[in-house]
Amino acid sequence: MAEQYLYGEVDYSSLVRARNTLNRILQTSQNEAEKMGVVKAFEICYELSWKIMKKILEFRGVEVGAARDVFREAARLKLLADAEKWFAYIKKRNITVHAYQPEILDDLFANTAKEFLQDLDYLLNRIKKEEPRYATNRN
Repeated sequence: MAEQYLYGEVDYSSLVRARNTLNRILQTSQNEAEKMGVVKAFEICYELSWKIMKKILEFRGVEVGAARDVFREAARLKLLADAEKWFAYIKKRNITVHAYQPEILDDLFANTAKEFLQDLDYLLNRIKKEEPRYATNRN
């Protein structure tokens, strides 16, 4: 059975698994098809990140709507180091989802995905650090 990661009532196990996949394929990808896998892994991690952040904020009593609001509040609460970087990820994700542009693929593979992974690790470390404060009784 896979390890479960809980922040109060918020299960973020899927984000940890997606992060590990992104890291693994970033290290091994060499051809165009594999690089496209990195793009897809980035998209999945991005989507899971903001949705889990939103659930964590709501668990803490902070009501938020769109991804930008989530990133602002998460940065204010020190879950993110820099909301502006996450705003840039919104733009990259929107481009990768709606259009295939080889230069964007190359940039995302060479730069963005690696930077995103570092920011995602920061988020996961902050969540893990705060996790005990929000533990609920699990029988």
